[in-house]
Amino acid sequence: MIGGKVLDASYLAALVRGRPAAWAWLDTARAVGIVLALPSLALTEVRAVRPDGGPVLAELLGHPAVLLTDLDAAVAADVDDQLTHAAMFDALAGHVVHLVRHRGWPALTDDPGRLHRLDPDLEVDRL
Repeated sequence: MIGGKVLDASYLAALVRGRPAAWAWLDTARAVGIVLALPSLALTEVRAVRPDGGPVLAELLGHPAVLLTDLDAAVAADVDDQLTHAAMFDALAGHVVHLVRHRGWPALTDDPGRLHRLDPDLEVDRL
């Protein structure tokens, strides 16, 4: 494996909407061995807003490059500390920022502003 990307909800929304760039990342990840870390909160958020996206999200979860990541107690505490320090509350952005920092991979997003409100220097790749 040569590294990876951390997906956020805006990437998932773009995938559900059929954006070719989002689908191209899945093909690229498989071809070159990139891991796509998928925060479980991103999946929950998009499922809530786009319940019709179930088949696309199921396909994503079955993709060999996708790694679903949950929030355990230690990660949740780190995310809460980040959000408290930033004086904001966006649990998903906090989880993405946590993963970017701990894995050393950029976030793959269609909404970098959401992540940059929490960490202006966060490395992101724009979809």
